[in-house]
Amino acid sequence: MGCGSHDEKCRKVCHEEDVCEEHEHEHKDDFTCWLFEVADEAWTEVLKEKIKAHILATQKDRMEELAKIVAEGNGARWRNKWEKKQGCFDFKEKICKFFASFKK
Repeated sequence: MGCGSHDEKCRKVCHEEDVCEEHEHEHKDDFTCWLFEVADEAWTEVLKEKIKAHILATQKDRMEELAKIVAEGNGARWRNKWEKKQGCFDFKEKICKFFASFKK
């Protein structure tokens, strides 16, 4: 499990913050670097979940309304795309039939 360019990032953070210069060798370890990355991702996921919970607690009805609007709009968008594709297919079919009707 390597973290490639992330290793450089770890060393850079260590030097910029001057927090762990004596432990710089630890940041060169891919596993340690990977663990820091996992911890950052976990922190972000927890924060996202807390934000979601707050939004639902304070804006649930509005979010339901917004979700409905977006879902219906997206459905209409896809229906329009398929109708256009069908229209294009019908046009191509007519053109093919037109040219196929010419006699040599």
